[in-house]
Amino acid sequence: MSEPLHCIADALADVTQSAAAALNSLGLQKGQRQPAKKALKTPLPPPGPPSAVSSDVEWV
Repeated sequence: MSEPLHCIADALADVTQSAAAALNSLGLQKGQRQPAKKALKTPLPPPGPPSAVSSDVEWV
């Protein structure tokens, strides 16, 4: 790598380390992830009397 690129890479590394230190001081840890959101599900209908719908299945 050329000297100017080394200077840019070093500056970015310093900024990254400073940002990580600032986040750690705020209580955030490296690699901490947000909990996965639960997928919304359609609720089942309430139990009740049997409906007039019927289905026949034929196994072949």
